[in-house]
Amino acid sequence: MASNEGRWWLFLHPRWDGSDSEGSETQDTNIIFRGTDGDECEAFVVAIRDLAFAKGKEKDYHWMLHYATTRLRGKALRWHAELDASIRRDWDLLVQAMFKEYPFIEKQEQGGIATPVW
Repeated sequence: MASNEGRWWLFLHPRWDGSDSEGSETQDTNIIFRGTDGDECEAFVVAIRDLAFAKGKEKDYHWMLHYATTRLRGKALRWHAELDASIRRDWDLLVQAMFKEYPFIEKQEQGGIATPVW
């Protein structure tokens, strides 16, 4: 009987078959960041972290950094090219810079009354 360890990831990402063969490369190439907005930015960072985890590289920040930079397109690629070199060389600093450039904007619920949190 096959082990079910790691099957939760397959549930969340059904196109990934669990192998590290060439077939999983098509899943990898679906990860693209164009610099549209904060939602896309957050999804991109999560996708890079998920892929790193799936490949056993969740603590390999160098790999995540370099892989992420190969997945930038358009506005995001041009923004990245203008970043200070120290940010381009550090995964954590890159994520912080991305979140600053592409902030998450909370959507206000329709019909509700905004209540302060103090």
